[in-house]
Amino acid sequence: MRTSLRLFGIVLVGLLVLGMGSHYDASYETHWPYPTGDALETDYESHVGDRTFLFGTVRTVDRENATVEILVGTEQGQLPLTVGGVERSVRPGGALQVYGTVEPDRHLAADRVVVVNPAGSSKIFKYGVSVVGALLVVVLFFRRWRFDTDGVGFEVR
Repeated sequence: MRTSLRLFGIVLVGLLVLGMGSHYDASYETHWPYPTGDALETDYESHVGDRTFLFGTVRTVDRENATVEILVGTEQGQLPLTVGGVERSVRPGGALQVYGTVEPDRHLAADRVVVVNPAGSSKIFKYGVSVVGALLVVVLFFRRWRFDTDGVGFEVR
């Protein structure tokens, strides 16, 4: 196979992947079944009673009432919401995932809350596993294949 044909194929596949990613990004909002932070920011009252799934940063914690105030990122800035029914340990500055019902006065009745307080070792573990996986793929590839400098390609050993 000619080098120019291979190069054309690689460029074509790259453009297809880029196009699919752009289409996914452009149509993401239409496929998300819950009101987003932007939708709540622009017209909160029309979403009262709807189920939602939001991500936010914890601003304050009220352990006596089991409520947390979170800041949800929107295009206009930060949307403050009070989440009721939080019984897990959460710290200000931590990340919170909330699935629940939109209530009046910028309150959410949480059905499920996931607290994301990353540990210091979580990044090291994540990147370590990725490096080990990449090395495993490279080793397995080169045990079966070798680089042919004359044909500028790979061939079976």
